[in-house]
Amino acid sequence: MHKAKAIFEVVVVFGSTLLLLALVGLSPAGSWGRQVSNRFFIEYGVMIIFLLLLLLATRRNMETYGLSLRNFSYQLDIAATAFVPVAIASAAFAFVDYREWHGSLILAALKIAVLFATGWLLKRKPTANGEGVLLSTVLPLLFIGLAMGTRLGNAVSAIVFYLFFVGFGEELLFRGYIQSRLNAAFGKPFKFIGVNYGWGIVITSALFGLMHVLNIGSLVGGHLELAWWWGFWTFFGGLVLGFVREKSGGIIAPAILHGLPQAIAYALLGL
Repeated sequence: MHKAKAIFEVVVVFGSTLLLLALVGLSPAGSWGRQVSNRFFIEYGVMIIFLLLLLLATRRNMETYGLSLRNFSYQLDIAATAFVPVAIASAAFAFVDYREWHGSLILAALKIAVLFATGWLLKRKPTANGEGVLLSTVLPLLFIGLAMGTRLGNAVSAIVFYLFFVGFGEELLFRGYIQSRLNAAFGKPFKFIGVNYGWGIVITSALFGLMHVLNIGSLVGGHLELAWWWGFWTFFGGLVLGFVREKSGGIIAPAILHGLPQAIAYALLGL
C-alpha cells in the first residue's frame, strides 16, 4: 500500500507539472517570454515555484528531498569530478542527431560509459576545490565564445537559463521530489560502486525519459510531436544524474551536471 501510494503521488505530481508547463507555455505570458528571450524562462520559473510550494505545503523535509546547503562544498567537489566525463560525452551532440535512432543508440552507450566512469571517479573521493575547478572550466570557454563573436547578453542568458532554470528545475522535479519520494517507499537495497540505490532511480529515470518523449517544447508551439528516441537515451542520462544525486546527497551536483554542459554549448554557439 505504501509503495502504491508513493507511485500514485509521483504520477500525479509528474502529470500536474507537465500540464502546468504546457498551459503556461501556451498562455500569452509564456508566448511573450519566448519572444523576448527565446527561452522558456517563464515556464520553468513557474514550475520551480510550484514544486517548492508543494514541498512547503506538504511539510516535507527539504534536506531529505535534496535541498540543502549543508554539504555545499562537497557537492561542488562531486560535480567538478564528474563534469569531465559528462562534458566529453556531451561533445557527441555536435556529431549525432539525438532524436534519430542511430544518434540515440550512440548517446545511450556514451551515457552508460559515463555512469561507470563517474562511479569510478567518485569512488576515489578527490579533495580538490570543486568551485575552483568549475570556474576554471567555464570562464575560459565563455571568453572563447565571446571572442568568436557571441554576444555577452546571450551568453549570460544561456548560462542562467540552462544552469538555474533547466538544470535546477528538472533536478528539483526528478532527482529532488520524485527520486526522494520513491526512495522513501522502495528503500535502497542495492549497491553500485559503493553507492546505495533502489527502484526509485530506475522509475525516476523512466519518467525523465518520458518527459522528453512528450517533448513539451513542441506542445507549447501548438502541436504534439513525440520524440521516442530522445526519451530512450535520456533514460540512461537520468541514471547518471540519479547516481550523482545518491552519491552527493543533494540535487546541487546533478543540477550542475545537467545544466552546465548545455549552458556552455549554447553560450559558445550563440544560440
